[in-house]
Amino acid sequence: MKGLILCAGRGTRLQPSTYTKPKCMLPVNGEYILVSIINKLVAAGITDIGIVVNPSQGEIQEMIGDGERWKATLTFLLQKEAKGLADAVKSAQPFVEDSSFLLMLGDNLYEGDLEPLIRSLDADQSAASILLQRVNEPRQFGIAVIEEGKIVNLEEKPRDPKSNLAIVGVYALTAAIWPAIEKLTPSPRGEYELTDAIQGVISEGGHVAYSIATAPFFDIGTHERWLEANRYQMDHDPKNVVMPSCNNTSVQWIPPVRVDPTARVKNSIIGPHVYIGPNSVVEHCILTNSILTDQVWLSHVHAEGSVFGSDVHLVEQEIQEQPARHILGDRATVTRICPDWQNDSQLNRIRTGD
Repeated sequence: MKGLILCAGRGTRLQPSTYTKPKCMLPVNGEYILVSIINKLVAAGITDIGIVVNPSQGEIQEMIGDGERWKATLTFLLQKEAKGLADAVKSAQPFVEDSSFLLMLGDNLYEGDLEPLIRSLDADQSAASILLQRVNEPRQFGIAVIEEGKIVNLEEKPRDPKSNLAIVGVYALTAAIWPAIEKLTPSPRGEYELTDAIQGVISEGGHVAYSIATAPFFDIGTHERWLEANRYQMDHDPKNVVMPSCNNTSVQWIPPVRVDPTARVKNSIIGPHVYIGPNSVVEHCILTNSILTDQVWLSHVHAEGSVFGSDVHLVEQEIQEQPARHILGDRATVTRICPDWQNDSQLNRIRTGD
């Protein structure tokens, strides 16, 4: 069995965080989403993995490499235009060929075991096998309708859902999917829907197995869901209970927190659920439920539910009593201090801790 990860999405709902980086390269608990997915596939015994990207995402291959560090072989595949999930899968057909394959979406994190899904493909002699989970807002997902223990209908983001069983972004598929994709026409959204392709397999008499998952999954399509996934993984990682090493005693740590060894923190209260990425500087701050990706400089900031992109500089004159929410994209600079402080030498002293 091969693995396939779809990463070609534009991530428009995650802007400004995705203006300059793909959403699969956003960190959750200090690890890129894509790396977490690769690790999960390898843990399930799948090491031959294709990654579908769009023409603007060359940095993914540069940052991830060939997969050797995860004992996997990565093949990067190009989806030339954003035409939907089924079209993205179709772009991988020369890589997959006639093999069965496990498909995962590059902006989804599923915390459960993949092996039952893989086994069901063979045990039931199925054309496909999918994971379902009950959700509170089914109109935001692909939805499955089940009658007498069988999937009878699949629909992508229906206006009037007939069930609350959402399709989790994990699929075990066989070569039966290829003729179904070939027959697709664009949906009302103007996309070639993978949900419609699997429905086509059912309509042609193919059996699509399913299991109802109880493990959490996170569709990281908004900043709120990104922070939710970060909180969950931080809560379930025992390493985050241990306080970060710090040479001074001016920091109050409220676990779980994760701080990159290259980051510098002083005179601050950090946590819970805070990730501080590489080469970041934090001083005189109170941070809760926030993500600092990398090279972030914060001074006198009281933030909660916030996301700071790469190379963000946020300097306040004094720390506020009430927390604020900040969503700042890469290379954003916000300086709310006295005019005579607003020069490079002062900012450099803040960043270096002088």
